Amino acid sequence: MNQQSGTIERVKKMIAQSENIVVLLGIGAVIESGGENIWSSRECYRLEEKYHKSPDEMMSVEYYSARRDKFFEFYKNEIISDVLKPAPLYEDLKRLQKLGKVKRFITQNYYNLEHSAGLDDVIELHGNIKFNICPRCGKKFDVDYIKNSKGVPICDECSAPIRPGILLFGEKILNGLMTDAVNACEDADMIMVLGTNMYDNMVKFCTGNYNGERLVLITKEEHYTDRYADFVIHDKVSNVLPLIVPELPVKPAEKKTTQKIKK
Repeated sequence: MNQQSGTIERVKKMIAQSENIVVLLGIGAVIESGGENIWSSRECYRLEEKYHKSPDEMMSVEYYSARRDKFFEFYKNEIISDVLKPAPLYEDLKRLQKLGKVKRFITQNYYNLEHSAGLDDVIELHGNIKFNICPRCGKKFDVDYIKNSKGVPICDECSAPIRPGILLFGEKILNGLMTDAVNACEDADMIMVLGTNMYDNMVKFCTGNYNGERLVLITKEEHYTDRYADFVIHDKVSNVLPLIVPELPVKPAEKKTTQKIKK
């Protein structure tokens, strides 16, 4: 048995022994669902060639405020143009939750994949593209309203520009969300970090107070911070989860009862 196979077996046993797992979902879950990491070197170069600005600048609150037309041109073309479908990894996570193993999911992805997959108790640190709001009257709009609008999407009630439901660069994560995430990780008996690395800001501040010995990292790419995890598996998350997530118990078939008819 090679080292990675041994790690998979140990993680499988830990899951069986755990009752309060917290799962941190990184950009790898989006990539496995058919999305792009717009902050990768390749995508940054492509976007700067196309728009003559970096993704960080175009996704900033300053750019949204000063160049709203250009912001929504980028937002519609590059962020919400594709409808992503949850990768197989989400079915495994849903099974873990049904088994009563996972208590919270924490993500900084904003593509609504967790809700689309039917996961519960999700902390969305960076918001969600599906939930947009008018800052003036508070009316909510779905992502299709944003997509189908011409130019800047306007509230059909009060004519104010609609605010995307995601965190922009230059904005802070809500304190309540950060507190919930940190507390969930502090109380966890196991943490699974999926599709990112230990250098990721979400991972660092969420796991800072975790004192357990079941911090598991599953990600495709190696990183120098891998050593901060207790167990590391380098592979696609969708390849690993079926090997470590227990199957749901099969419900016994219901016995058919025949009712005797009295003559």
